[in-house]
Amino acid sequence: MKASDALLETRNALAAGARFAWLFFEAVGGATRAHYVVDDAGKLHDCAGDVEGTLRSLASATPAAEWYEREAIERFDISFSELPLAATLSYPVAAEELRSYSASAEVSTVLYGPVRSGIVESARWNVGTAGEDFIDVCPSMFFKHRGLEERFEGTPLQLAPYVAEYVSGATASSHAAVFSRAVEAALGIRVPDRARAARAVLVELERIHQHLDSLAKLADDGSLSVGAAMTFAAKERVHRLLCEATGNRFARGTICVGGTRFDALSRLADACERALDEVQQQATQTVAGLVSTPSLIDRLIGTGRLDESTIRAYGAVGPVARGSHVSSDVRACDGYLYTPLDGEETREQTGDAAARALVRVGEITRSFQLIRNALDADPAGPSVVAYTPQDGSAIARVESPQGELLYFVRIESGILSRVAIRSASFANWPAFVPSLPGNIFTDFSFIEHSFGAIQAEVDR
Repeated sequence: MKASDALLETRNALAAGARFAWLFFEAVGGATRAHYVVDDAGKLHDCAGDVEGTLRSLASATPAAEWYEREAIERFDISFSELPLAATLSYPVAAEELRSYSASAEVSTVLYGPVRSGIVESARWNVGTAGEDFIDVCPSMFFKHRGLEERFEGTPLQLAPYVAEYVSGATASSHAAVFSRAVEAALGIRVPDRARAARAVLVELERIHQHLDSLAKLADDGSLSVGAAMTFAAKERVHRLLCEATGNRFARGTICVGGTRFDALSRLADACERALDEVQQQATQTVAGLVSTPSLIDRLIGTGRLDESTIRAYGAVGPVARGSHVSSDVRACDGYLYTPLDGEETREQTGDAAARALVRVGEITRSFQLIRNALDADPAGPSVVAYTPQDGSAIARVESPQGELLYFVRIESGILSRVAIRSASFANWPAFVPSLPGNIFTDFSFIEHSFGAIQAEVDR
């Protein structure tokens, strides 16, 4: 199939109600292949075709495609028609190139980052402001090029999950799990139930400590020093539980292709029997205290509001989408969890920073229940199966703490020839800019931390 035909098929799917999820490219047999990925009624569809000449931009139909197309121009020398001219995306540029307004005595440019107080991520925001109001905001990212997608190529399959864990150190289990799922789909491997349950527990514990991290930073933004310290302490208890069970605070070195590297479910069950009640009590009581503090909630209500149509247009995922009442939890449709979800996913209506915080509070409670369900199920059998490398390709996804995380793998002659990553943070950053108008400069950190994005997932 030609890429132009794949694009037409994608446009028809989007017009019929599908959600744009991803656009990436790969070199196959001397050609450059475009993959348009959509979610149609909870199932992923990959419309792929070889590029011949200039492609028509998909961003005119869905703004969510713009960052992918701009990245394709710079990484794969793809040309698009109808794509508005924009500054370079995948490496930093001078602030003057990002300014879309006329400089005047009333409007000044503030370069916020990449090194900022209290912010460890290397993103810079070029802010045009007249006093406190936002006139124009443009992100400048990719200060680090880590070459991790290329690092996978040629790495033996048994070692490659270690690379996935370092794409985003804070969400190592999510990246190792989805990479392994993609390889297993490509090779037709059926993962033992015991390993599926262990992976589910690991990713849910990861969701809890990441949601606590986001809430703690919001508390710190609101000058709730004690509340922030207590929430970081609750997060630390999750890390210690993981370390007790797996030997690593982020559970690195646990997930492998075909299952888990040891009987992780038994170790998790032992650690949780000793500590999970206390960890849950500390976490839930702490976050309940935060969201019942008027000075914090008042600061979040109405801040960084995104309506449902904006979320859909920009393809936002995870708690950012669910805070605007957009259903986006892929755990409900992809068979990732060992035990099914109980009830509806946590969603809020207002689309502001308060809504995104409340989504995380609800999901913390739900994650504890999913952990208990998986441990109670305690499926028997091995933790890993043997496999024989062969040629194949597949896309897989999991619901990471930040939202839908996608991996594509291609295996040729038994080794990885292409790995592509679409993180939730990459999907959510474009929606950050439209959340800013109507807010003032001191709202910036509240909005940023309510997104909970991880820059490392972007600088891949």
